Amino acid sequence: MNLKQFGLLVLLLLSVIGTGWLLDKKDNSRQLASVSATGPDSFVESIDLAVMDEKGHLKYHVWAEQMTHFPHDDSLKLRRPDIDIVHKDGAVWHINAERGETTSAGDRLWLLGKVDIRRPASTTVSAIHVITSDLLIKPEDELAETENAAMITGNRYVINAIGLKADFKTNVLELLSQVRGTIEGSGDERG
Repeated sequence: MNLKQFGLLVLLLLSVIGTGWLLDKKDNSRQLASVSATGPDSFVESIDLAVMDEKGHLKYHVWAEQMTHFPHDDSLKLRRPDIDIVHKDGAVWHINAERGETTSAGDRLWLLGKVDIRRPASTTVSAIHVITSDLLIKPEDELAETENAAMITGNRYVINAIGLKADFKTNVLELLSQVRGTIEGSGDERG
């Protein structure tokens, strides 16, 4: 290979490297320009998160079809979240919603849209079903609240109210206002 051919090869190699560098810069600038300042930076499909207490017992479990992270406010959006709050005695409150939002700290979880809460019957408690919307859950404290309408259904009653506070540790539901309900009689009818 003579000097002229060597020079031509070096020039060709530098041209290829330069073209690749320019194309890379052009692609990167296009990618940066298309990212929204408030848009998501990551997502996870089929999230399954179990939170344990200091002794290794399950405290609560969160499932969602999808979780999306938004870095501008460090928020997480959940699609179709399901939450189980578990007592030490094995009793469970099942909660699901259309969508949810939380921070990466996870200390507060806002369930948005229709919210369905169920506590199955056990040897110590009867079954309860609550339908409400826009529920704030504090999972570490096992508390929840809403200012919206709530319908509570049990084995022999239906109660409607505006506003609800739930303490899942003590199985207490506090109804805040406009409480109306029906309770079935004992079934002992006499004519």
